[in-house]
Amino acid sequence: MTAYSYGQQPSDLTARDLSLGWLSGVRHLKATSASGSYWHTHEAMQLLFCIKGEFAYEFRDRPQEVLTAGHFIVIPMGCEHRLAEAIDPAGHRVEMLVSPEGKGRYSPFPSDVVESLVTALSERTCQSVSCSRELTALFLELDALASRGAKQLSSSELALARTLSCLVLQRCATQRQTQPIKSGTRLIREAIAWLESHYSENVRLERLVSYMGYSRSRLFELFKHETGLTPADWLSRYRIKWARKLLRSTSLPIAEIARACGYASAQYFNAAFKKQTGSTPSEWRKRN
Repeated sequence: MTAYSYGQQPSDLTARDLSLGWLSGVRHLKATSASGSYWHTHEAMQLLFCIKGEFAYEFRDRPQEVLTAGHFIVIPMGCEHRLAEAIDPAGHRVEMLVSPEGKGRYSPFPSDVVESLVTALSERTCQSVSCSRELTALFLELDALASRGAKQLSSSELALARTLSCLVLQRCATQRQTQPIKSGTRLIREAIAWLESHYSENVRLERLVSYMGYSRSRLFELFKHETGLTPADWLSRYRIKWARKLLRSTSLPIAEIARACGYASAQYFNAAFKKQTGSTPSEWRKRN
């Protein structure tokens, strides 16, 4: 089996499959547990859309940027980057590798239009951009095709993947950078503020529901739409984030850190920590 370095795995839909001069490939990125992240670069421009989870990208020469559900980010060719604290978290993304010098072979757009779109895309690098519902739907459909792989797609489905890729390029290049804050966003920000102030307690989510004054189903629906996570998943990630800070900056025993972050037992804390970071608290403390 061929061994690939981190970040260099082959695409699920390759340039040969898609027959688009400007697109090197599309990759379905979905993980149920965390793994290590290492400094690396790409020979093409990365266009990443987050379907579920939260991904904090670190760059050698610019500020960190956080990618959350419903947003995309463009990482320039040759830009050295990794996920924050060397942890590639559980989550779901779809990746497109765009060649800045590519042409529009078999594209519905002429070559000069493709060139202008790629140029426009390259001008908004390393910034998290909120997607419209239409653009989100395009990414989701493209990811569903990529998840099956080229060998499982018919010729008409490969043609659909080509069309979706072109539409994604056009929409991302012209997507407005900022959008007005919706009422649902304000509501979830309030819910998040409540979770942040109670994370160290034995939180029952019924308390959050009661505090917010919404039905459980409606609140959870809005929360997942805005963050890509359930309230329980969000709280778990937040607790582990604080646990990492305590492990790095204090000499507190593991059991005490577990209690400080809202975990009833060190055993449960160890399992949750390993799922999100790929290592136990003790192993992580030694490395950091």
